[in-house]
Amino acid sequence: MVVAAAGRSIDATLVEALADDLHRAERERRAIDRLTDRYPDLSIDDAYLIQAALLGRRITEGERIVGAKLGFTSVAMREAMGVAEPNYGWLTSAMLLPDTRVPLGELIHPKAEPEIGFRLAGPLAGPDVTSADVFAATDALFACLEIVDSRYKGFRFLAADNIADDSSAGRVVVGPPVPVPSDIDLALVGIVLTVDGVLVATAAGAAALGHPAAAVAWLVRRLARVGRGLDAGMLVISGGLTRPFDIGAGTTMTVTIDRIGESTLVGHA
Repeated sequence: MVVAAAGRSIDATLVEALADDLHRAERERRAIDRLTDRYPDLSIDDAYLIQAALLGRRITEGERIVGAKLGFTSVAMREAMGVAEPNYGWLTSAMLLPDTRVPLGELIHPKAEPEIGFRLAGPLAGPDVTSADVFAATDALFACLEIVDSRYKGFRFLAADNIADDSSAGRVVVGPPVPVPSDIDLALVGIVLTVDGVLVATAAGAAALGHPAAAVAWLVRRLARVGRGLDAGMLVISGGLTRPFDIGAGTTMTVTIDRIGESTLVGHA
């Protein structure tokens, strides 16, 4: 069960109606106007309530919550999208791709960004979780490419819009798991991103809130405010390390992360 924020400034009927709007947009592959264009006072707490209702629809249709995602943990991402602070969303079983192929026909305007993923061997919860706690609960790291896909026209949104839309969750391509090296400093690992064999971006792990494990710890502390944590076995992707790049039919994108490995996607019409 996904628990949303406790605060509410819109009523439950409107929460459900806006979740329906977003769900139809995703299923029909049809971009809609921003929620904040209709409801300019929509709060962050409202947005998490809508997110929870939206995920409830996916669960009803047979999907499972398999992990969590962080959004806007890097300065590059916040500047690219005009968002002031990090947020979070949830990953479902339908979002994890079985291979490198990205089904563009199921998406509205897909873009991809490189991330470091954590697989949890044990649960994580509580208001005082630290990076050390995250590492203690992690049994593998992954090089990931997250395919983000906002349901809003022009890929334009405010923070509340993005949160309600499950932080633009779309699909994820996950590379092979790597046991956590005992001496790795994820803040210093290098990231290289290529598109069609051309270098388009480089970064370091520190782009994710100074350290990817610190980003995951932020998520756990944020979830503690609404009485939720992360479960054993979950995949947590710790936030985009570069700005997002468009994916088209035939696009090949590869991220290489020092000591963690590679992940590759190919856009398919």
